[in-house]
Amino acid sequence: MKIRGLRVLLVIVLALSVIAGVLYISMALTEPEAHICPDYPMEDLSPILSKDAFSQDDYLTLYYQTGLAKPAVDDIREMYDDWQERILRFQQNFFKEIDYVCEKNSPISREESIVDENGNYIDGTEMAPLHEGYILITKCSHTYGWRNGHAALVVDAANGRTLESVVLGENSSIQHISKWTNYPNFILLRPRGATYDEMSQVSETASELLFDIPYDFTVGIFSPKAADKDKIKGTQCSHLVWQAYYYFGYDLDSDGGLIVTPKDIANSPELEVVQVYGVDPGNIWP
Repeated sequence: MKIRGLRVLLVIVLALSVIAGVLYISMALTEPEAHICPDYPMEDLSPILSKDAFSQDDYLTLYYQTGLAKPAVDDIREMYDDWQERILRFQQNFFKEIDYVCEKNSPISREESIVDENGNYIDGTEMAPLHEGYILITKCSHTYGWRNGHAALVVDAANGRTLESVVLGENSSIQHISKWTNYPNFILLRPRGATYDEMSQVSETASELLFDIPYDFTVGIFSPKAADKDKIKGTQCSHLVWQAYYYFGYDLDSDGGLIVTPKDIANSPELEVVQVYGVDPGNIWP
C-alpha cells in the first residue's frame, strides 16, 4: 500500500511539474509579443505635412507611419501651431526600439512596462488628444500564455482620468492616463459616427453607475452580462467599457460571447482607431 501511495504521489508530482512547465513556456513565448515595431521603412512625411488638406491616402500613410488615425491627426492639426513637429515626434516614437520588463501584477498574471537603460519606467510615446468616452485597450497583461489584456474608459480628458476595473479584490476606480504610455502597446478607440456630446454622456453615466463596483471576472456567466442601471453588482475591465456603451445602444462585443474581453472590444466594428502604439496598424489584435 505504501508503494502504491508513493507511485500515485509521484504521478501527481510529475503531472503538476509538466503543467507548470507548459505554463512557464507559454508565458515565455508570449512575452516577446508585448511590442511590435513596424517591419517597413520610415518615410519622409514632409510632402504630406506641407499640404493644406490631406487625401485618404495621406491619412493612411500617416497612420502607418505614426500610429495616428484621422481623428487624432485632425485634432493635432486643429489644436497646435507646431502640429507638423508633433506628428513627426509621433513617427519617431512609433519606429523606436524599446526595452521593457515583465513583472507580476497578481499571483497568476504579469504585465509589461517600458524601461530605460537603468531600469526606470519611462513613456514610449505621447498620447493623442483625448476626449471623454474614448476607450483604451492594451495587450500588456497576460495570464501565462493568454494575453487577456486590459481596458479603460476616459471620463475626464482634461485631467487625464480614466475609469477602470483593475484587479480582483478591488472595486472599479478612477485612474490616471499616465500609466498607459508606459505600456509597450496600447490602442485608443472611439465609436464610429458618435458625437463628442454623446461620448461625454457615456462617460458621465459610467462615472455615476460603474464607479466603486466590485471586480467580478465571471460577470456574464454567473451574473447577467447586461444589467439594469440600478442592478449592476460586479464588473471587470472590458465589461465596464462594454456596459457603459451598452446603456446607450452600442454592443462593443465583437464575438457576442458570454464574457467580453479587451480583444473583443479592440475588434469591434462599432469602433474606429484613434491611435495605436506597439501593435500592427493593419491588424491590431489578431
